[in-house]
Parts: sequence; structure tokens; C-alpha cells
Amino acid sequence: MSSSDTSVNGTYDDNNNVYGYTPMRGPNLAALIVFAIAWAAHTGLAVFYRQIWFGTCLFIAVGLETAGYIGRFISSSDPTILNDFLVQIICLTLGPAFFMAGTYYLLAEIVVIWGVENSRFKPWTYSKIFVSLDLVSIVLQACGGGMAATALVNNKNVDTGTHIMVGGLAFQVFATTIFMGLCFDFYWTRRKRLALRSASSYVPNFQENDMSPASDIANVEGPEEYAHIRKSKKVKFFLLALGVSIIFVYVRSVYRVAELSVGWTGYLMTEEGYFLILDSLMIAIAVWILLPFYPGFFLGRSSSASGEDEKV
Repeated sequence: MSSSDTSVNGTYDDNNNVYGYTPMRGPNLAALIVFAIAWAAHTGLAVFYRQIWFGTCLFIAVGLETAGYIGRFISSSDPTILNDFLVQIICLTLGPAFFMAGTYYLLAEIVVIWGVENSRFKPWTYSKIFVSLDLVSIVLQACGGGMAATALVNNKNVDTGTHIMVGGLAFQVFATTIFMGLCFDFYWTRRKRLALRSASSYVPNFQENDMSPASDIANVEGPEEYAHIRKSKKVKFFLLALGVSIIFVYVRSVYRVAELSVGWTGYLMTEEGYFLILDSLMIAIAVWILLPFYPGFFLGRSSSASGEDEKV
């Protein structure tokens, strides 16, 4: 399909509509504006706070979201143009994977600041593991999307490419599930060991169910050089905002797995309302909530705490 599918009077042949519906102009324009502003804001904050890894990941993620809604907005005038459809489906599928890559790095920062002794892994190990998993997810989604796009262009069966895309999305959901579990494990372990240390009945010896010798429990709060961060009341809002953003991206990823699983002509794919709520809104909240609660503002410029991992 191409722009030639559009007739002279500006109408189009609905049989060639690759969406199964005509994207609504107003909501998609609103989404485009929302993500374009967020893209500019995240870029500015990344430069100001010298957030190299997190800033780069968010630059790519929000940039992809912006490009995706450009495609959807153009499609609101003619949903039969294949190139615009491919831009939005590929960009909006890949964007959240880069968002999660940025948050994986933040966990390494948090582990150092709030106590490596409470973690099951060294800080930088989290980033290495989950960024690697994220890369696998991105490659699968990109390859699947490319295969499905090629099949669409040639009017061939798109099932193989779709299945690979679903596999990539499902892998992303799997990785995010493990990541959230480890985040909770770190929080719960630290809380439990703080309570153990402060208990009047505590005797400093090795605890069978604890993660490390009692000498480590003395340092459960984390390095003294980061005490000012931990004691800041506002940092709790950052941690809460980060958790909320991850949950919203997770909900969106589960939706996209379900959406593609029922096929390109399924009810989840051909009803725009589901997309606007479970994809657009979820990612918009995740992106915007980290603007007033930007990590550099709470963790400091450069956020290089995870570099301490080499000393642990």
C-alpha cells in the first residue's frame, strides 16, 4: 500500500486500512504534543544533571514515542499509508524497552546509596544483567517488527514476524517481573535487617536466614557519604515515583503482549480506545512523573554512585 491508495477527492479505500480503524486526530495530536514536550524536558534535564546513561535511554525512549505519534497523527488523515503505520508500530513498540534500560541503571545507584550489604548482587551486576535482557527484547521486537513490516509490504503472511514481536514483548515482561521482584527483595531485606539491628534482643552473630555476617548488618543503612540523600524527606517521593513509572510501563507491556497475541485483526488491535488508555496513557504517566521527580535532582548530578561497585 502507498499514498496512491488515496483517491483524488481526499477519501481512501477502507479495505486498505492497515489499522482496522482511523486513528482519532485529536487524541493522537495531544499525545504527540505531550511526548514532544517531555522529550525536550528530559533532554534538558539529562544535560543539566549529567545523566549519561539514564538521560540517553530516556532521550531514545521518549524520542521514539514522539516519532510514533507523528506517524499516528499523519495516519489520522489517511490510515492506508503503510509507511506511517510502520513508523508508529515500530517506534511505539520499542520505546518502553529503552525506558526500562534507564531504570535498570537507577537500581544500581539505589543499591549503593542504601547499602550494598542488603543486596543479593553487586550494584553494577543489576545493570549488566537487565540491560542484557533488555537488549535481547529490543532485538526480538525489532526483528519481528521488520519481518512483519516486510510481509505487509509484500502482502504476505505476517504471523512469523508477529510471533517474534510477541516473544520480544513477553521477554520484556518476564525481565521486568524479575526486576520488580529484586527491587522488592532489596527493600524488604534492608527493612528487616534494620529492625534486627535495632532490636534490643539482638546479639551480633551470624544469622542463618540472613544474607551476610553480622558485621555487615552494622552498615545496613549504607555509606555515610550518601547519608544526606537517605535522610532527605523528598527522596521518598522520588522512589515512589520511580516505582509508579515502572508499574505503568509493566501494565503497558502486558497489554501489548495480549494485543499482538490476538492478531492484527483482533479486537485489542482494532479498537483504539484500548490503545489510548493502556499504551498512550500508561507511558505518558511513566515519562512525565519522572520530570518533577528527576533522579539527578534527588541523587545528585552525574549520579555516579554505582561506580563504587568496583570498590565493593
